[in-house]
Amino acid sequence: MKNIFLLIVLSFFISCSGKNKVPPEIIQPNKMKKLLWDVIQAQALATETARKDSTVNEVAENKVLTQKIFDIYKIRSKDFDQSYNWYTSHPDVMRIIVDSLNAEKQRESQLEQQEKYKPIKSTPLKKIDSVKKINAIRKLHSLKLTQ
Repeated sequence: MKNIFLLIVLSFFISCSGKNKVPPEIIQPNKMKKLLWDVIQAQALATETARKDSTVNEVAENKVLTQKIFDIYKIRSKDFDQSYNWYTSHPDVMRIIVDSLNAEKQRESQLEQQEKYKPIKSTPLKKIDSVKKINAIRKLHSLKLTQ
């Protein structure tokens, strides 16, 4: 009985261990994260461009920009679609990508805010000795009196 239970538990772990492993023909998580971010940015740009310019077709602009991204990453649209479908059918892996992307963008935003509201460092002024200061004032007064 003990051996059967051990066998069942062992087979469960073996069957679940490779469940969320990304196959080699699928775009790997790190590259997919970058690619997804760029595609999201392209979609936002296409929407904004079409909103500002009524002669621009948003769908066509989105396709053009997305294809440029695929060219930069040296992938085909078919490869992206296949990978995206795999990730959406494996939500645990997709969640890791999205959470990582979210955390990265939050860090960047915080750094930008810190930089934006960073106090200006002032250079320390030279401290003038009080005696020198008094002498400088006397000299000014004497110049005014002689004129």
